[in-house]
Amino acid sequence: MKLYISSSWSNREQVGILATSLLTAGFEVFDFTNQQHRKTSVICPPEKYQNTFDPDIQEYRDYIRRPEWYKVVDENKQMIQWSDVIILLLPCGNDAHSDWAYGVGLGKKSIVYGHPGRGSRSPVHLWTDAFAVNFTEIEDILQYWKES
Repeated sequence: MKLYISSSWSNREQVGILATSLLTAGFEVFDFTNQQHRKTSVICPPEKYQNTFDPDIQEYRDYIRRPEWYKVVDENKQMIQWSDVIILLLPCGNDAHSDWAYGVGLGKKSIVYGHPGRGSRSPVHLWTDAFAVNFTEIEDILQYWKES
């Protein structure tokens, strides 16, 4: 079973721990934070791009069109298409939710893992096939799907 973990760069440690645990359990995993999992040589952690978008001085269409971002977004899209299951690791932001929603739209099984930040919620999380609050639950869900 092939898994795509979608989350925030601020969760990179948790993403790595989850990916390692899933690999150890015998699953194929795409970990966007791990350069060894990427086909391109590009990774885009936010600290690499200190200049955040400012609509007072920039046009968004010009700001967003960075060649390296095209490569990363295209690879993420390919890996979502490759996967059988999308795991959305909360809390996370727009990019992770967009990747997860793209996978759901493609008909991929999905798991929402964790909790959003205090005061936050997203009713579209109801699109998921399963919710999990710990690794054991994720592994149990994946094993059940694998055997079904």
